[in-house]
Amino acid sequence: MTDLKCTGSEWSVDECSWSTPDESCQDHTRDTIVFCSHTGEAIVPEGTMRLLVGDALPSIDGKGRPEIFVDGAWNPICHSGLGPGATAVICKSMGFSGTLDGGSKCEGSDCGSVAPGVSELACTGQESEPLACPHEAGDDVFCAISESLIVLCTGDGETQGRPAKEAAPSQVSM
Repeated sequence: MTDLKCTGSEWSVDECSWSTPDESCQDHTRDTIVFCSHTGEAIVPEGTMRLLVGDALPSIDGKGRPEIFVDGAWNPICHSGLGPGATAVICKSMGFSGTLDGGSKCEGSDCGSVAPGVSELACTGQESEPLACPHEAGDDVFCAISESLIVLCTGDGETQGRPAKEAAPSQVSM
């Protein structure tokens, strides 16, 4: 879809007006990701992880730049001071089965445009989530964009940083 226009009274996106995309839409650089909730606000829990590729889109193959939601913003993780189990904890927190390596520094466009806001992630591999590991965040982080971490996760996982799905209401058949 391109040029999607909705009034707000539609029950489905299919009821909105839209145009068929042309070739300029095929590379997905202008894709939009929308989070919906019952309260009207997208609430991202502290510590939620997402995995992005260089063009800031969610990774589809488990390789990318992990970002963690801390203090109301998405923060890349610095490669500096990684503990031996950090990449395993990062990948498992997104639902992946594990990782193929200990992580590496980003290169070129894979680095994104935001400097890391979390560093010295000293995980052993036993922690349930990255923020459970000793780490530095905020003003204590001195990492350049080029020091952003790249991980290679294995299995299937959730790379978009979406909140867990809420239970659907029960439906009664008549």
